[in-house]
Amino acid sequence: MIKNVPLKDIKLGMCLAETVNTDSGVAIYNSNFYFTSRTQIVKLQDMGIKEVKINFDLSLIDNRSEKEQQVTRDQVKKELENPIERFEKMSDLIEETHELFTHSEKTVEEAMSSVRFGKSLNQEAIKKETTKILQNIQRDPLVSLALLDLKNFDEYTFIHSVNVTVLSVAFAYHLKFPQEKLISIGEGSLLHDIGKARIPLNILNKPERLNDAEMRIIQKHPVLGEQVAIKEHIDNDIIKEIILHHHESFDGSGYPDRLDGTKMKRYASIVAVADYYDALTSERVYKKIISPPDAIKMIYSQSGRKFDPRVVNHFIKTVGIYPIGSVVELNDGRIAVVIAFSKDNLIQPIVKTLFHIDSPKILQEEIVSLIDSEYYIVNVNNEFINCTKDIFQGN
Repeated sequence: MIKNVPLKDIKLGMCLAETVNTDSGVAIYNSNFYFTSRTQIVKLQDMGIKEVKINFDLSLIDNRSEKEQQVTRDQVKKELENPIERFEKMSDLIEETHELFTHSEKTVEEAMSSVRFGKSLNQEAIKKETTKILQNIQRDPLVSLALLDLKNFDEYTFIHSVNVTVLSVAFAYHLKFPQEKLISIGEGSLLHDIGKARIPLNILNKPERLNDAEMRIIQKHPVLGEQVAIKEHIDNDIIKEIILHHHESFDGSGYPDRLDGTKMKRYASIVAVADYYDALTSERVYKKIISPPDAIKMIYSQSGRKFDPRVVNHFIKTVGIYPIGSVVELNDGRIAVVIAFSKDNLIQPIVKTLFHIDSPKILQEEIVSLIDSEYYIVNVNNEFINCTKDIFQGN
């Protein structure tokens, strides 16, 4: 919902629906800008602006009492008060986590190969890998999320399954699911596309968009996956639910059973949004990469249609409004990459500044927490999206 809101009624966390310009056409704040301090509102008032358009679907408005909000602000400030230390702790785990991704990818590849050639699945290896992923997330959920953009184009199917597993387990961990269910969700996520092992390779690896007939064949993979689960005597209901129903939609337009919001499966709903997010942010021959913040907006736009709104809200809390790796522009013109955030404050993350937008060849690296800072995000800048490589190296 988009509405005109008088400046006197603007609350912190509200999101602009359109760019606010000066009389001469110079942008003051861009669309999708979040108000993070009263100073930003006063600036507009001083310029004679009376009201702005607000996107309430994207806004993060805290309607709790002032006392409750202050407790949260104190907790967030403590969590992010030492940005350099936070950055260094994450950096210490990056290499280990990268190795885990590589090994997990190989485990998925072996599982797909086993099914394709009629061999038995190594279910013990799947569970072992899932346990390692969970343990890594329990140590620091943001480190695994920081590596989601390390896509291997030639082995997309395998790394996609790993990414979806990380996203799904981190999501479920955020919701405080018990250990046993976290493992089951992870196993189901690693195997969610196992039915694709029974899809002809010329369709599965086609570099162009699929035609309608080929798409119908691809859409058989959940049922084919269920058949694999039955053949392999997988009796875990969570794993089977994820394999069969991860392409269902809240409005009943999904497949294979066209389940709607009243019949949607809880665990499959988690994997569905993780699967969609990773597909959006992955580059393919026939589609360009979509930046993480833009992918989040697209998921928001599908809330209540493709996805359960409750699932969307918690997913955003897991990955952030500005997911790790997002390239943003600060109010002083510096380009920065998001490296950490608090689930209780998604609009003031920790960033690593890279350079000034007017001097992209001159490094201005600094680790900055935007909590209680004079700096704030004014724009997502996809022009420099390739500058996020190895952000945890070299400091």
